[in-house]
Amino acid sequence: MVLALALLGCRKPLSGQEAAPIASAAVTQAHPVLSAEASKGLAPLRSDWLVEIVEGKHTSVVMPPVGAVAPSRLILGAHGAGDRPDWACGGWRLGAQVTAFVACPQGHPMGPTTFAWVSPQQLEERALLTLQVVKARYADYLAHAPYIFAGFSQGATYAEPFLRRHAAQFPIAILAEGGYATMQSPGFAAAYRAAGGRRVVLVCGNPTCFVTARAAKRVLERAGLEALVVGDEKAGHNLNGRMQHALQEAWPQIVAPLPS
Repeated sequence: MVLALALLGCRKPLSGQEAAPIASAAVTQAHPVLSAEASKGLAPLRSDWLVEIVEGKHTSVVMPPVGAVAPSRLILGAHGAGDRPDWACGGWRLGAQVTAFVACPQGHPMGPTTFAWVSPQQLEERALLTLQVVKARYADYLAHAPYIFAGFSQGATYAEPFLRRHAAQFPIAILAEGGYATMQSPGFAAAYRAAGGRRVVLVCGNPTCFVTARAAKRVLERAGLEALVVGDEKAGHNLNGRMQHALQEAWPQIVAPLPS
């Protein structure tokens, strides 16, 4: 079952028409950096809401928090197999209430318009390159670490080596519809906590995933990690509106101050 889920991606792209109404409301109501106190020093960030960055043979998609007037947090999103970085980024962007930079590296071509990860090593290499590019391009508008790693399907399944090695920079890990072996591993939980990990968010769109996630929550908590289980069992295997709504409701907990 894990293999079957890992071979599916976020099925439906987010068009500008779908995203714009939610984005407008979220920026005005939920963006923590648009307060009068935070508005000192930086002009509002001017950008398209979707930016494609090509560095050599590598492509990344970035969705900036348009209008931000203070440094905003970064979500690094890893897409699934048969998926695309813009689809993944769009789901995380709306799930995060349009309050963050969402940057998504692109995997290896799987079809004319879809991609997958060849290996966990490829995911790690391209994730780090994306981080480097975004830091260079957006400079003052990007908050320093801690960052958030968000993996969907295969992007969650292949995330463990990255999280083990980069826990200090990514102490919050979101694993959606994948990564079942990782989330149930006492060895991973202990290693992630020891290296700087603090919070793991398990996101589900089907009943079976919720059963696994609730059992994994106990494993993660025994290692000293905070563990949240969120999602919508009717959402299915994607980052659609149901899943985005569930993430929006949980977002204050996801980005709450981290324990020591």
